[in-house]
Parts: sequence; C-alpha cells; structure tokens
Amino acid sequence: MAPQASALASRYETLRMAALGEALPPEARNGLVLFLRLGMWGWARTLAVASVPPPDRRLPPGQVVPRERSACIHILAAMTMHVNQRRTP
Repeated sequence: MAPQASALASRYETLRMAALGEALPPEARNGLVLFLRLGMWGWARTLAVASVPPPDRRLPPGQVVPRERSACIHILAAMTMHVNQRRTP
C-alpha cells in the first residue's frame, strides 16, 4: 500500500473506531467534520489534496528576481533599517 493510502486508511480507522464508541483524538476532529459534511469520497479527496507538498518557490540558479519584487524588498529593508536607527540613542 502506498504511504499516502496507508495514512488515509489509518485516519479512516480512527474515525471508524470513534463511531464505534472510542474517544476521538483532538487532531482527528477536523477530519470528522469533513467526513460528515462531504461524505467518504469528499473526505478522502480533501485529505489526498492536502497531503501533496506545495511546489518549490525558490528561483532556479541564475534567474533574476523581478524588478518590482526587488524594489519592494529594498523599500522594506530601508524601512526596517530606519526604525532600528531611530531606536538607538
């Protein structure tokens, strides 16, 4: 069984055991709300999408930061430096 499918099965078993009377761990409560609201298929799809890691946002080597973003970074850095200079006696 794939790791993602194994994790999904484990979460399902936690909800199933809670339905049979066992205590529901606090971290599983959101899953219960999803399950009750979306059904099993919606719950499984939501968890599968949530478990996919976000894409890497770092720039590849040699790629330049867009000019607008660079300008914003410089402005924020200047503001921070100005605040620090005002605080020092």
